[in-house]
Amino acid sequence: MADKNLHVTVITPARSVFDADATAVVVPAFDGELGVLPGHAAMLALLGTGELRVNTADGTIKHLAIRGGFLQVNHNKVTVLTPESVTGEDLKPDELQKEAQKLDSEKPTKLEERDALDTKKQWLRAKQKVQAAK
Repeated sequence: MADKNLHVTVITPARSVFDADATAVVVPAFDGELGVLPGHAAMLALLGTGELRVNTADGTIKHLAIRGGFLQVNHNKVTVLTPESVTGEDLKPDELQKEAQKLDSEKPTKLEERDALDTKKQWLRAKQKVQAAK
């Protein structure tokens, strides 16, 4: 009989952001969303920027913004290694608004600058989504 829970850990270089049991997790893979339930086969995945959702064992949904990284699933243990992650509680709407205004004022001319701006805007959208869900 399969275990009813997963153990989910989200780690950045600076700290452990999340560490708890869960019934399901949905992560932003580099090419779309990926869901993991108890009993999932072992796997590794490259992550993109976006919202990570964890259905915790107590029935709540925890929302985190992550900026890339890797996912490992092995024996009902889900580990997310990411360079940056924040929760809705870490974010302030006025700071996100200022960041949006700053990014909207940028006018890149080179392809590399446009790509960098798109990446920054994607990270901002992920943080806004997580902040709105808190």
